[in-house]
Amino acid sequence: MVQHKETQEQPQIVVGLDIGTTKIAMIIGFQNSDGKIDVLGYGKGDSTGVQHGLIFNINKTVDGINVAKNTAISRSNQEFDSVYAGVAGRHINSMEFKHTVTRRNGKEEIIRQEEIDKMVEDLENISVRPGEKIITVIPQRFVIDGIRETTEPVGELGELIVGYFQIITGNDFEIKKIIRCINDCELTVNDIILEPIASSLVCLTYEEKQQGVVLVDIGGGTTDVVIYVDGNPVFTKVIPIGGSVITKDIANVCQIPEDLAEKLKISYGTCVIEKSNKNNFINIPQFHESAPKQISEPFLAEIIYSRVQMDILNQIQKAITESGYDKRIRAGVVLTGGGSSLRHLKQLCQYTLQRNTRIGIPDIGFVNSIPAELKDPMFATSLGLLKHGIQSNDLEGFEHEEEQKAEGRKQKAESKKDVGAENLPPKGKGRTKTDGGKKTDSGKNAIWDSIKKFLDGLTEKTS
Repeated sequence: MVQHKETQEQPQIVVGLDIGTTKIAMIIGFQNSDGKIDVLGYGKGDSTGVQHGLIFNINKTVDGINVAKNTAISRSNQEFDSVYAGVAGRHINSMEFKHTVTRRNGKEEIIRQEEIDKMVEDLENISVRPGEKIITVIPQRFVIDGIRETTEPVGELGELIVGYFQIITGNDFEIKKIIRCINDCELTVNDIILEPIASSLVCLTYEEKQQGVVLVDIGGGTTDVVIYVDGNPVFTKVIPIGGSVITKDIANVCQIPEDLAEKLKISYGTCVIEKSNKNNFINIPQFHESAPKQISEPFLAEIIYSRVQMDILNQIQKAITESGYDKRIRAGVVLTGGGSSLRHLKQLCQYTLQRNTRIGIPDIGFVNSIPAELKDPMFATSLGLLKHGIQSNDLEGFEHEEEQKAEGRKQKAESKKDVGAENLPPKGKGRTKTDGGKKTDSGKNAIWDSIKKFLDGLTEKTS
């Protein structure tokens, strides 16, 4: 993987590459002797050739990757020739598949890992729809001899193994464009995995995955949902709306450039109207006019809320219901990705989904001394790809299970400080009536009265 020869003094270098809609991030790291991941360097480039997670301009994307690459090399003083990349976008699909194997001497010989690997390999080679490609096959659960259900069949006795797997597919052409852009930067691709799966590696604790949890990765172009139950990802969904669409809404309504709209969103924006400052009016410079235009913070919040509630949070709720695992999600929701930094999103998500919610900082498995800039949800995917690469290399001592459990217990204790779902307003009350995607006056005051009562009990420090 690296261009120099590996020695005891030179641990194996791994590189994660996230080609996002708003940024391209590359992170170089290695696993230290304590089993933790250390970051040697990182780089970030503009992503002007990607929309909604899909590459539409090869040259612009290559330019962004090269900027990230050169910056990462400069900071780390390390050369490399391969990366672990992520894939997302509206072309991603998932389905459940059942695979049955009959074993000889199953009453005498225990199930081996090689047999489970062979079941996965069989499914990796099944036929899919024309133009699609299998990205990954995820084992979910196994039934032994029609009696016992388990997620860990290795070591058991049994003649009949029925395995249930999640098969994730993507458009073959879109995946080839990712590979081409990386190859044009004189790099090879070690592996491509689904981006929310990568994010979950660094944002979700062991206990959360066991109890059942929803990871929501809000990027610039898409919102990716993955549900974990009994430690395994059991459902994935790509919502083709992300933070950049909110920015476009602000730009269109206020008739301003998108870069200015993004600054307004970050500086003054909130997705909860009642949390905006009704006495603050924002001056917006206008072209060919002497006097700037003014908008109020509540007006800006109304624009943001409409998109977040209708096209992101409501769609997340729909995905949870469609998954069939809604009653098995006991650890709540974890928000990550750059879009999760929107003010009061955590509180609105907790209110809408009626589940405990936290912001996922991508630091699980990393040393405490990684750059402060990287301890931000926007780097969840790139850090997760780095971690995936290290796991793929079968390095020793990686994140012991007891450490993961300790992380989970710590998070569980911290979550008690937040308002639980049982203390939220009753389901069905305070909902906004809609008409063609727009809020009507009927019920408008009711929802904000309910939200205000709920949000007033939350600390302003949570975001």
